Amino acid sequence: MRLRRGKKDEADSDDELDETAEPSHVDGAGETVAPLEVSSAVAADSAGVGDDGTARRRPLDESEAAGEDTVMPRLDLGSMRVPVFSDMEVRVELNEQKQPVAATLLHAGSAVQLLAFAAPRNDGIWDDVRAEIAESIRGGGGQVDEVAGPFGPELRVQARAEVQPGQFAEQKLRFVGFDGPRWFVRGVFSGPAATNPQQAAPLEAVIMRVVIARGEEPMAPRDALPLRLPTDVVGVPQPPEAEQPSIDPFVRGPEITEIQ
Repeated sequence: MRLRRGKKDEADSDDELDETAEPSHVDGAGETVAPLEVSSAVAADSAGVGDDGTARRRPLDESEAAGEDTVMPRLDLGSMRVPVFSDMEVRVELNEQKQPVAATLLHAGSAVQLLAFAAPRNDGIWDDVRAEIAESIRGGGGQVDEVAGPFGPELRVQARAEVQPGQFAEQKLRFVGFDGPRWFVRGVFSGPAATNPQQAAPLEAVIMRVVIARGEEPMAPRDALPLRLPTDVVGVPQPPEAEQPSIDPFVRGPEITEIQ
């Protein structure tokens, strides 16, 4: 697994900082558990079962993670703990203050960007956020369709963005949302996974194994949950790679205005 960190608006610059890491997890017996391939997540039951006995179609809350996937290594980003797979790359997005604000998972040419926010105790916010995203994209000339997906209502988007001065490109994106206990996670699929269910399945399975650690401190709804760079990653700069799929969702709703 490779960990990449850098500003979103400098993703293609020469001074982007890449770090290579092969994290491992040490279980209670002191044995090292090597990262698995993403295909192992697809083979398992990605939904899980909630406390009420119904299928869980969202990331794990920290309170639900105890005793589940105990041998699965995860990259600790503070409020978000991302499963580690040998064939998946994790990109940590930084804002202009070089603070981590999002995590992007890349696998087989596709990507999904994850952002986590505080939410009210009893009410979900995905319905409102989804409507705001759709209105904003349509206002910018993009096309939006709301459809029923594997996680519930989601948006299929075709947006137009300026990739270089005077040069525009169309990109298809898929917005999903997850209302959890006092938190909300927004995901944006890009690349083949935005339109191809088979390509999306591996990343969807990984999302179900992400752990959200909301904490008990009071936070206003839609405040971003704090992320941090992992402290146990050691690596060296990497040579230039083939171009990765764009993960810019083009339109920044009010809940992600800090992203550059």
